[in-house]
Amino acid sequence: MHNDRRQFLKVAGTLATGLAIAGVPDILSAAPFKTFKGSIKKFGLQLYSLRDVLPTDPKGVLKQVASYGYKQIESYEHDKMGMFWGMKPAEFKQFLSDLDMRAVSSHCNINTDFARKVDMAKEAGLKYLICPYLGPQKSMDAFKKDAD
Repeated sequence: MHNDRRQFLKVAGTLATGLAIAGVPDILSAAPFKTFKGSIKKFGLQLYSLRDVLPTDPKGVLKQVASYGYKQIESYEHDKMGMFWGMKPAEFKQFLSDLDMRAVSSHCNINTDFARKVDMAKEAGLKYLICPYLGPQKSMDAFKKDAD
């Protein structure tokens, strides 16, 4: 095993030296990426990544997010402000629309008022509600029940 590793390192080192001397071919350089002509028109941000600042000023933070070019967001359910950051679902949808953004999804607690959250999500224009965490499972049967 020790000799196999030593042999591999010798071959890899020789190959790397050869490439360095000869110059790296285009296939290994960034050249293929320079010809990329497409663009991502709608890219998004998971708001949970802003969990330390978002609750302090939701509208201000969302305006700043929009100013960076984000077009889509995934919200999450805050314990005091909910999924729509203190706004009613239609108000949240309109606020985002005014910023040229939309909410695609949100994390939520599926164990509390889930049917109401589904209705609110529809009103806000969300396509998905996501269960981010079930907690520890005590048995396979409990896991199967949660999956159902």
